[in-house]
Amino acid sequence: MLKKMSVGAWIACCAVILMIASLIVYSVNIGSDGYFKGRAVNNLTLWMIVAAVLLAGAVAIKQMNLKGSAATCADLASGLMQIGSPVLVALSLINLIASRVEGLGFIYFSNADVIKEVQTPANMASGTGAIASMVVMGVALVVAIVAAFCGLRKKEAK
Repeated sequence: MLKKMSVGAWIACCAVILMIASLIVYSVNIGSDGYFKGRAVNNLTLWMIVAAVLLAGAVAIKQMNLKGSAATCADLASGLMQIGSPVLVALSLINLIASRVEGLGFIYFSNADVIKEVQTPANMASGTGAIASMVVMGVALVVAIVAAFCGLRKKEAK
């Protein structure tokens, strides 16, 4: 099976790994002490898991040796899965940014009167964790978009 995988399939696998890594960073961020402790974004975890499963499923479908109409259906399903995965990651990233921007502004850009109370080590670590989760999710998004434009199976010689 690994011999049939194209460069695009490997890129898709990297995107899946990055999606899982972004979920780990996000989970650590909402589980750690600080400003964002317990402030989960609705459906973010679900959307990221579905996105990773879709992309991994697209790779798996393309590795099957199907013929005829089954191959056509598999190509269609795989293509839709390759498109759906980055869309879900993009929605997750947009919702994460929207839910964190006010808190990040509060932590990093408070006025001089309250800055010592706001910029505690826990809050600074929480803000850094939020930014890190956004960056890793953004990288996963870019890699998933690239994977959507790549073939997932090597061309066979005729």
